[in-house]
Amino acid sequence: MKTLFKVICIALLVVNFSCNEEHSEDVKAFDTQMKETIKIHDDVMPKLSEINSLISRLKTEKEELQKAESPNTEKIELHEKAIQSLKDSHDLMMSWMQNFSNSFSRTEINEGLATKDKDSIKAKMENLEAQYKSAEEMRTSITDAIENAQVILSK
Repeated sequence: MKTLFKVICIALLVVNFSCNEEHSEDVKAFDTQMKETIKIHDDVMPKLSEINSLISRLKTEKEELQKAESPNTEKIELHEKAIQSLKDSHDLMMSWMQNFSNSFSRTEINEGLATKDKDSIKAKMENLEAQYKSAEEMRTSITDAIENAQVILSK
């Protein structure tokens, strides 16, 4: 009887330990993904001032092109498209930040998950993976828009 009791206790400890270990791995994966997502945001955020500067420069140059004796409509159109692309990228960043802050609490962003519920962890991880993918798309959009504007301004 004592032996059976010991076996049951050991089995419960093993099951409890493996569940905690699995939970721990899920939380670590969440924390790693969160750090990578925040890094994208932190890398892109300073580019918003560059976007605003480029928009201003493009508008000024576009106005000069429009005032020319024989305006180059092709160049003017390129400027307009570049301005719109920069504005769209800026809006995408603002939208992403709003969506991200609505999806995760400050505690989850800064300190990680507090929940131990496996289904909640899974749902949060799926949401975070979607946010990460969206952040990558936002970074690409911003980078491309900036590069395009710089090319137009260098001509």
